[in-house]
Amino acid sequence: MPLVSLIEEATGATDTVALLRLSRAGVNVIETSITPASRAVGAPLADVEVPPGTVVAAVVRDGTPVAPAADLLLAAGDEILLVSHAATEGEVHAAFR
Repeated sequence: MPLVSLIEEATGATDTVALLRLSRAGVNVIETSITPASRAVGAPLADVEVPPGTVVAAVVRDGTPVAPAADLLLAAGDEILLVSHAATEGEVHAAFR
């Protein structure tokens, strides 16, 4: 999957990164990784309070995109793709730490 490879390359040095700015739509695509120390490990996706105006677009687990169901239990190593019109990388990072 080319998109997954690009995400892995872009996030090699940091846990959270803005991947894409869609200026016409006025949104950013932000990626964050779940580390083993994250309080989100083992929590259902619905329990993570993302910043206002932000939605989870996909969870990438072991290189495979997974639909972001509310009952999906997050695991260390998961990469979360979010779309937001206002959230910063820091706010997204804080939501999953």
